[in-house]
Amino acid sequence: MSNQSIPLSDLESGAAASFQSIGDKHEGTIIAIKQTNQTDPKTGQPKLFPSGDPMPIWIITVQPPQGDPVSLWAKGGRFVAKTGTGESMLSAIGTAVRAAGASSVDVGGKLAVAFTGETEAKPGMNAAKLYQAAYQPPAPQNASVPVDLFSS
Repeated sequence: MSNQSIPLSDLESGAAASFQSIGDKHEGTIIAIKQTNQTDPKTGQPKLFPSGDPMPIWIITVQPPQGDPVSLWAKGGRFVAKTGTGESMLSAIGTAVRAAGASSVDVGGKLAVAFTGETEAKPGMNAAKLYQAAYQPPAPQNASVPVDLFSS
């Protein structure tokens, strides 16, 4: 028997959020956050910065008020909008967290992400999508714990 464990956040996932048209939005309560590394879709190899460091991506799973959970694949970058406005999903979420007066994105918080613009397409590639986001931190938890958890 192994002593390894799987965090609950690794067991909670949803279909990848789809943003087809400007104005598409996904929102809900954050149920899982996971950081991993980006991979090249053609080779499956890790994407690296010129320094050799891996390019991270955050998978934030939200439970909408109705329906199944969806996973937002948030990565960074700096872009100039050709159509609409916005920034990379990761930057948009960071802007929303700062606007909410929070210092982190937390499970239990509420997150909304909208597709609000696009960059110019580079040869052989699609235009990058740009986003705006809103964030509400989770309500503070009551720190008191009952002495006997099994009493009625």
